[in-house]
Amino acid sequence: MVLKLKTSKFNWRFILAFVWFYGYSSVKRGYYYVLSYLALPLSLLFFIYIVSRGHLVQYAILGGIISIITGNALTAIGDTSFFKLELKIQELLIAADVSPIEYLLGIGLGNLFYSLPGLLLYIILGFIYKIFSLQLLGLTILILVIVMVAATSLAYMTGSRVTHMRNSWGVGSFLSVILTMLPPLYYPYTFLPKIALYPLMLSPATPASIFLQDFMTKGVINYYSILILIAETIIYSFLALKFGKWEE
Repeated sequence: MVLKLKTSKFNWRFILAFVWFYGYSSVKRGYYYVLSYLALPLSLLFFIYIVSRGHLVQYAILGGIISIITGNALTAIGDTSFFKLELKIQELLIAADVSPIEYLLGIGLGNLFYSLPGLLLYIILGFIYKIFSLQLLGLTILILVIVMVAATSLAYMTGSRVTHMRNSWGVGSFLSVILTMLPPLYYPYTFLPKIALYPLMLSPATPASIFLQDFMTKGVINYYSILILIAETIIYSFLALKFGKWEE
C-alpha cells in the first residue's frame, strides 16, 4: 500500500526524538562516519585547488557544501531499507500511528544534524576564502534545506521499495555518484553546454549549484534555477508520499 498522509498535526516529539536517534547518536557513536562523508568532497576540493591553482576553489567549496547535504540525504536509501527490512522499525512506527511525512521529516532533519560538522568546516573555509557574505550564507542555508527535502524524498521513495538489503547499498552508491558527481558542483556550470544542463537538472544539486554560483559571481538571483529546484522538491515529495511503501 502506498503512503498515506495524516491530516492531524505533526508529532514533533517523535520528529525531534528521531532526529536525536538518527542524527546525534550517529555522530556520538562514531565520529569516523563524519570523516567518511567528508573524504570525497575534501579530496575533490584539494584536487581542484591543485589543478586550477586556486582559481576554482570557491566553486569547489560551494559544491562541497551541496554535495554533503545531497550525499548524506541519499544514504537514507540504505538506512530506510535497513530500518524496514532488518530492524522492523517501520512496523513499530505504523503501530504508533506515526505518519510517513513525520518519518520523512525525522530522516531529513536527522541527516541535516549529522551533516553539521562538515557544513561548519566548509562554511569556515568559505569565510577564509572570502566567499560568504551574510546574505549569501543565508541563501545557502535556505537552499540546503530545500535540497535536503528533495534528496530525502528521493531516498525514501527508492529505499522503501528495495526488497533486499544487498540491493539498497548499491542503489544508494549509484544514485549518490550520479546526483552529486555529474552536476556542476565543483566547477562553473558555464563550462557545460546548455544542452548538457537539461538532463542534469533532474538532480536537485544542479539548480541549487547554479543559483548559488550566480549569486556568488554576479550578485544576482537566478529565478529560473530556484523555481526548478522548488518544483523538483514538490514533485519528489509527492512521489515519495505516493509511491513509497509505508504499510504492507
